[in-house]
Amino acid sequence: MQAPSCDLNLKPKKDDGRGKLAIVLMGVTVLIFMADYFLAEISGKAEPASNRSFLIETGVVIICMLLPALFMRLSKNRNSTAKKYWKSHSMSKKLNIEEPDESEKNTSQNAMRSSFAQAVSSAVRLGELSRAEHLLNEIIKSNGSTDPMPFNAVINAYAKTGNIRSALKWLKQMHSNGISPNTVSYNILMDAEVKLDHAEEAESWLRTMIKDGVAPNEVSFATVIHARAKRGEIGKAEEWLAKMLNSGVEPNIVSYNSLIYACGRKGDSAGAEKWVAQAEARGLAPRVTTYTALVDACAKSGDVKRAEKWMTKMAEAGVQPNVVSYSAMIDACAKVGDPERARHWHRKMISQGVQPNAHSFSAVINACAKNGDLLAAFQQFEEMEAAGVTADVVVYSGLLDACAKAGELQRAQEIFRSMKANGVMPNVVAYASLARPFAHKGDWQEVESLAAEMKAAGLKMNEYFLYAQLLSYASAKPRQAERAEALFRKSSAEGVKVNKHVVTALARAMGRGKSAQVLRELGLSEDDFRSK
Repeated sequence: MQAPSCDLNLKPKKDDGRGKLAIVLMGVTVLIFMADYFLAEISGKAEPASNRSFLIETGVVIICMLLPALFMRLSKNRNSTAKKYWKSHSMSKKLNIEEPDESEKNTSQNAMRSSFAQAVSSAVRLGELSRAEHLLNEIIKSNGSTDPMPFNAVINAYAKTGNIRSALKWLKQMHSNGISPNTVSYNILMDAEVKLDHAEEAESWLRTMIKDGVAPNEVSFATVIHARAKRGEIGKAEEWLAKMLNSGVEPNIVSYNSLIYACGRKGDSAGAEKWVAQAEARGLAPRVTTYTALVDACAKSGDVKRAEKWMTKMAEAGVQPNVVSYSAMIDACAKVGDPERARHWHRKMISQGVQPNAHSFSAVINACAKNGDLLAAFQQFEEMEAAGVTADVVVYSGLLDACAKAGELQRAQEIFRSMKANGVMPNVVAYASLARPFAHKGDWQEVESLAAEMKAAGLKMNEYFLYAQLLSYASAKPRQAERAEALFRKSSAEGVKVNKHVVTALARAMGRGKSAQVLRELGLSEDDFRSK
């Protein structure tokens, strides 16, 4: 294809009159300078002000001399540029040079598309989602992109906020524009569903992904394994691991960590150890999260020696325990009521340069509380304040629990007031911990007052507070059987969980026969709670 003809009249003319004009201007300037100098000489006896006038005039004349020179220079440059262009244009015609071909145009267009895609991602990172959507719409209007990356960026932004509907809208837009979602697209949606505890929906997306011919990777399978594991559904998590292996996708340590965590939630330390062994057999090195999950599994089963064994193995493997690891170890000591061992591990953590936090201190406080050692609990609280760690509601709840076990009503109230004064909002556990010592003394009026305060704060009763309130009716003199029955019926209607402690407190408040009758009327039985 021949280059199009150029209509620009850029070929220099032989004589456009500008050179002659410049010579004339320069001559006039020289004459003015000479006249000015002559006048200055004949007025040599002039005052200093005249001398200054002479200098100013001389400067003006010099400038006048430079102007035509500058004019000529500019004229010369322009003509030179025109000559170069004309020469190049003429040569192009002689050599029959063509315009850029389609591949060059496509390269340019691809560069532009890439820039738009990067702009979309940048807008998402800056939190400018509306701008990102605007840019993505511009890409769509220009029919310019077959790359799923900018779509994935917007889908991910919505998914992170739990806005699945908007994320799905952009997934459908991808399909409408003939762009196939890739593995990342589906992984984003699965992760969003798991965060909302929608395990079934996450699994549905994985099946859709496979059906659409998109190959899942280790992240895809790890996501659905985690979805089931976080619910404690170990069997279903194991099924997905088996499917992962059958698909030829090699699992990473994250998948095994999910299974270990699921065992830990049930206190199944043997099951957790089995999964660690399988991971190591596949050449996967346990991480700090792996060992921590193992220690936590031992903690929930109250096996301190087994937990300490894994802490030792972690150190031997060259893996540095973190504050979560040490806190899990301290929790194991707290579960068996061994505050001395709990303090030992807390001191060791600090000596290893690991910064303690509210969780680690609360674990020690809980160990002291379970042992009924109120003095040691408050000593840990003072150490926490000295370390500059801010107490949270869990710490205060531990102190309230210690006061409850020691029967220190006044001190418990002081702690509760201090908690609120420090801007820490009590939760239902804190209210239950405060109510318990009053319940043991049969002060049901105070417990009811706390229940009303808790309700006004927007907190719903749970089984722990229900137990405390029923206990207050049972310990009262005389017993408050009617109040106990009314409370139990009301809480059952509101869906409050019932456990064996609640049933026992109800029986104490109403008598076994009457409480059994109420349970039957509500479709419950004492036998249902004996093993719970």
